[in-house]
Parts: sequence; structure tokens; C-alpha cells
Amino acid sequence: MTRIIANAVKFQIGWVLVVLYGNTVAVACAAVALLIYSKWFYTGIQDVFLISVTVALGFVGDTLMGFFGLLTYPSGLVIPPFWMITLWLLFSMTLPWSVRPLIRKRVVFVAFCIIGGPLSYVVGVRLTDVEFGMEPVQAILVLALIWVVYGVILSGFVRRWEAATDRVKYGDQS
Repeated sequence: MTRIIANAVKFQIGWVLVVLYGNTVAVACAAVALLIYSKWFYTGIQDVFLISVTVALGFVGDTLMGFFGLLTYPSGLVIPPFWMITLWLLFSMTLPWSVRPLIRKRVVFVAFCIIGGPLSYVVGVRLTDVEFGMEPVQAILVLALIWVVYGVILSGFVRRWEAATDRVKYGDQS
């Protein structure tokens, strides 16, 4: 239980620092988070896969949100700023640890995605120079739908991670 709480706290501290200070601290936060993860949470190559897929999904999703005008980035480009990609990296490291208990209860995880995903963007928009490209209520509803999709995709990858770590733990490499 201590590891689950420590993992969640690491994410929250990183999220606040990255949102408040942007690219200035994003690299340092990413490096520290990866160092902590590799020392206390890393279970094998399946972690690299889960983290990579999550960051890629977030980058593609946030880019599409920029392309379709849901989000507008200060650069004027449709590609999210580096600090937003760092948030996906930080979030990816919570999936196999502090978020996994929620994933095991589908209804709870769907609720978590519907509320937590959009809330993260709403707070981020208020604290940064990223803006919604539509009315906030519309943006929140679209984000809730997007996060249901993210939840389905990511829960599938976490289940694969869990199966892979169990095989490694018990010596079954098939």
C-alpha cells in the first residue's frame, strides 16, 4: 500500500511542478520521476512498453485535440508543448501501481476517467497558457468521451502488463 501511495504522490508533485513551471522544469521532473520509478517500481521491459504506449497515446491524442481545435497551444501549432507530454509520462508511471486498483473495478475506473481526465485539463487550462478552443462545457463533455476511450485502451494495456509481470514473477516466459 505504501508503494501505491508513494507512486500517486510522486505523480501529483510532478504534475503540479510541470503545470506551474512548464518546460522549465519538465525535463528535470521527467528525469527524477524516471529515476524514482526505475529504483522502486520497475518490473521489467513490460514497464517500458506500457510507459511508451501511454506517452504515444497522449501525444497523438493531444495533437489531435490541437488539430481539431479542442485545445489551442501558445505556439500556435497543433503539437502540444513538451511539458504536456511530460504529464503523460508521469501519468503512465501511475498506471501499473496507483491506478491499477481502480482498473480492476471497471465502473470505478470509467468514473475516474470521466471525471479525472477532463478535470486535469480544466485545471491545466486555468494554470497555463493552453486554452480550450470551444466553450468550456462542450470541451469538458468531449474530454469525458475521449477519456472513456483512453480508459478502455489503457486498461487493456495494464491488464497485459499485469499478465506479463505475473509470467515473469512465476518463471513462465511463454
